[in-house]
Order: sequence, then C-alpha cells, then structure tokens
Amino acid sequence: MNVKSQHIWILIGISLMLTSGALAGTLLHNVALNQQAVQSSQAWTGGISGAAGGAVDGNKDVRFGERSCTLTKEEPDPWWRVDLQDVYNIIAVTITQRDLSESLLVGGEIWIGKSTDANDTGNVRCAVMANIPAGLTVHFSFSAIEGRYVTVLLPGSQRTLSLCEVEVFPVEYVYPFSNVALKGDVAQSSTLSFAAAARAIDGRRNSFYSSGFCSHTAEDEADPWWRVDLRRTHVVTSVKVTNRGDCCAERLDGAEIRIGNSLENNGNNNPRCASISHIRAGKTNTYRCDGGSMDGRFVNVIIPGERKTLTLCEVEVYGAPAAEPLLNVASQKPTAQAFSLSIFGPPSNAVSGCRSGELFWGGCCSETALLIHPWWRVDLLTVHKVTAVSILNRRSCCTEWLSGAEIRIGNSKPGVANPRCGAMSSTAGTFTFTFNCAGMEGRYVTVMIPRFATLSLCEVEVFASPTVPEVITPSAPTAAPPPPPPTVNVLLNGRHVTVVGKRLCWSDALFFCRHHHWDLLSLRSQEEQSQVEQLLSSSPFPLTDHVWLGLRRYLMEDAWFWMSGGAMTFTKWPQEIAPQRFSEPCGGMARGERFQWEDRPCDQLLNFICQSGPEFGAQRVYYSSTDQATSP
Repeated sequence: MNVKSQHIWILIGISLMLTSGALAGTLLHNVALNQQAVQSSQAWTGGISGAAGGAVDGNKDVRFGERSCTLTKEEPDPWWRVDLQDVYNIIAVTITQRDLSESLLVGGEIWIGKSTDANDTGNVRCAVMANIPAGLTVHFSFSAIEGRYVTVLLPGSQRTLSLCEVEVFPVEYVYPFSNVALKGDVAQSSTLSFAAAARAIDGRRNSFYSSGFCSHTAEDEADPWWRVDLRRTHVVTSVKVTNRGDCCAERLDGAEIRIGNSLENNGNNNPRCASISHIRAGKTNTYRCDGGSMDGRFVNVIIPGERKTLTLCEVEVYGAPAAEPLLNVASQKPTAQAFSLSIFGPPSNAVSGCRSGELFWGGCCSETALLIHPWWRVDLLTVHKVTAVSILNRRSCCTEWLSGAEIRIGNSKPGVANPRCGAMSSTAGTFTFTFNCAGMEGRYVTVMIPRFATLSLCEVEVFASPTVPEVITPSAPTAAPPPPPPTVNVLLNGRHVTVVGKRLCWSDALFFCRHHHWDLLSLRSQEEQSQVEQLLSSSPFPLTDHVWLGLRRYLMEDAWFWMSGGAMTFTKWPQEIAPQRFSEPCGGMARGERFQWEDRPCDQLLNFICQSGPEFGAQRVYYSSTDQATSP
C-alpha cells in the first residue's frame, strides 16, 4: 500500500470514529449485565415476581413465565434503574420488550447520568421510545454520554413498566459533543443594518458589535427573538451565549432559551430550557436545561416584553442527533448456510425470535455440519446501513464453537469475502456478542468461521436502517400534464390505502406508488383483507379483474415476500398454497366472490393499490428495472 492510500484509510478511520463514537468492528461489552438494579415498585403475576434484576440477567427471553422480566405496579411515572458501579462513556442501549398483545413502553424515556436525583441537570435523556412491537429488541445508538446510572422512565398516570432485558454498551475513547448550531439555519424577528441572524453562529465570540460578528434586531420592539434550526431533532445538553462587549450588556437580562420541535409563534412557544438573568459584557455563559437535556430541532432566544432589543455575539448549541430506535431487520428474513443437518438446525432458526439459547431441539438454533469454513447468511432484502449486530450463542453446550467466528457485511453472496465488521476471539463465559458496525452498508450479513468447524447460532439480530435510493422518474413532458388517475381511499390501521384507476405493469405500479405514496400495498390480517375487499367492491370507477399488490416471489425459489418489507403473517392464496417457483413472480388480488391472491404475468396492465406508509419497523425492498418507468 502506498503512502497516499495509507493516508486515505487513516482519514476514513478517523471519520468513522467521529461519527459513531467507536470504530467498526468493536465488540461492545454490556456493562449492565448482572449489576444492581432497582425499580419504583415490584409486582407479582401468576405467582411470579417481576424483580428489577430480571432485566440485567443476560436472558432475553420475552416470556414473563420464564422469570426473566421485570414488572412494576400500576402507578404514576414508574421507573427502573441500573447502577453500573462506575462512570462510562455510553454509546448504545438496547431494550427488549415483553411478548404482550400491546406495548407497555410507549413514551418511555432512557436517561443516563451520574446521579440518582431525577432533577439533576447533568442527567441526559438520550431516547424516547415509540410503539415498540411486543417481543422485540430495539437498539438506540447515540453520541457518547457519560454516566453511571441508566434509568428507564415511563411518564404518565397509572402506567406499568415491564422490561425483559436492558443492555448498556460503552466505549473507551469518545469525542465531546460538537456545536451543532454551526450548520443550522437561522432567523430573527427583525434585522438592524448588517447584523443578520447568521452572525451569531459564525464560530466567533468576538463581542464588539462594530467588528461585524454579532446579530442585532431592530431597537425597541416587542418580544424580539432569534432562532436556529438544527435541521433535525437533537438532544441538547447545553447552550452557550456570548453577550455584547462594547455596551448594553443589560439588554440581554431576562432573555429565555427555548427548545422544541414546533414553529408555533416562530418557535417561541416551545418549552423553556433556561432563563438568562445576566451575562457580563463580552462574557460567555453556559446554560443547562432545567431538568437536564432537552429534545428539539429549534433553539430560540427571546426577550419577553415591550421595547426590547436583542443582540447576540455567539450562540453555541451542544448536543447530538436524537437517537432513533433501530429494530432487528433480520427477523424472519430469508437465510442460508453451508451444508447442514437441516432436520436439526436449519438456518431459519437463527432469525426465529427465540432467544433462550437452550431449546436447540425446539427450533431455536441453527447448525451446520463439521466443515471447512462453515458459514451462515441472512438476506435483508435491500441494502442497509448496519449499526450493530448481536449474536446469541448456545447455553447448554458447545459455546466454544463460535470462537473465531467473523461477521461480514456486504452485497455479494455467499458473503464470506465481504468486509468484516468484527470477530469473536473468545467465547468463554459469554452468551451474547454485540458488535458496533458503524453504518457498514450491505444487503447480506454473513457469519463464518475461517477454519474446520461447526457453526451454530441461536439468534442473530441486525440493527440497521435501509438505504433505499429515491425513485428517479422521467422529467415532466413539455405538454400539459394529463389529468390524475381516479382513486378511492380508505384508512387501514393507520395507513392510507389508495386504489388507483391507472393501469400499469407490476414494476411501473411499484414505481408509481413509491413516487406518489409509499409502496404497493401489503396486507397483515384477515381484517385488512376484508376492508380492501369492500373498497374494491364499492369502487366508483371500473377496475380490471385483478389488481396488483406488493407481492413478489424470489426468482427460482418458492417463497413470496412483501415489497414493503413487512412480515408475511397472513396469506390468502387458493387452498392456502402459494404458487411455486415455476409460477409468475408478481402477485395481485382477484376481484370477485373470494378475492384470492394469484400470481400474474408481470407485464399485464392492471389497476393497483398503494399504501401511504409502512408498518412499524418495515424496511422497504430495493427494486431496480432496466425498463424505463411509465411517466406518473
């Protein structure tokens, strides 16, 4: 490797470290395992106690009856907390939800800090949980936060908190929060002369107004304000404000810092982070939000009252993008492995959702034969940015079989030559291995052992987000555009479903839906099927005998899947038997008495059904075509 190449790779490594807090391939150590945990109360059900320690016992079994999940009483603002016994730089937390019919964690908050005092302003709220589907693990990755205590809080009256596992992952080397205001968009209520709002985020603390580095509103106006748009929601830990130094320091007295996601009243109605009592001339004061960090996209400085003037010589906002939950995108996806004793350990067992690590004979573990370079692979169906990969080893025996196993991520099959995320040097006494993959991109995640060995996996979880490119549509014609096709709509379990009167082939219908809506429709239950049948039956315009759905069959295989990435938990094939590999690879719904699903020639021109958005956690399947898409 020449010197120039070496420099390029060094720069790439530094970039990865700066953006992820740790280099790809780092084996993350769960420092919460078997540590002391407490919670606001302890409840019993079915004679089983939901003790706080159940969430840090290393067992991710989601069945409460297996005595590995916590449970509080129904109470206001229940909480759970683990003491890590030392201060760490924490970059990720995973939460495993119970297998209930509905989520108990909606609105739950993850806090990290050095104090058990809920009002300590040094504690940071790093994530807020959405509606986590039952029985799943969600991974939150963020810029490093210092803390000894990790708390899960469930705000609200009469709530019950139950957790099956909480994992906490730190790193040794981190970089401090950056000033995220520098790349923001700014505005203010008015501008005096050349003192534009952008002067307050130019990176200079020069406090002399005449130097041209300060913002300034018009003099003596009511409630003057200044705002920076961070472009996406951030966890803001502190705000630094530099006051004017050549005169008028008292003008800033009584100003308020407000942070939130609303632009109502220009963002000035967002929650208050802190009040500025006084900043000496030319000085910079640091403000931490009341109660710790705050989430928000907009940071405002406003002086309430009549006849006020707002001058800011620098505003610095320190924080990081808010953590977004990453689901396990490997769950129930297609798998393959080197030669296996399929009746004992087929590859699909490793993405079945069974995490006990004990029930090998019950469909929880995969296993290959004794081979040279055995491998296992999951197809994520589209290219993803992989944040982390977690592998569950067997418990009852053979834990050493995973020693030396490598995780490889890329777009080639079988994947043994794809870039490596990490390797397990030792498996002694460890059952779960989580690797930080720092956004490595790929469709296939492969686990392989580069020696003569047997490979057995009891669950592989891939926490990632899709990298689906935008659909490129032809440029608009110069002539007047044709009228839009007729449509009919219905709200289907939170998704807007649209039957389109236009008649297209399957691939053009897919591009049309992805451009104008979100995707071709996927169906998840008999209830949804029945609603779509009623919608088709009541259509105000004529429809073809079949309508396209987002159904697609793997080429040269028997399995069908949804292009939306949703799990195929419900089907309506004739006699409940899906068409085999010699059928047409595109699928739709027949109109008529039974509305069954059928395979159809992909070039047939049919009406189709679009959906406005995905179900939670669905990852859209990338699709490309050599044919030019029909103009929308």
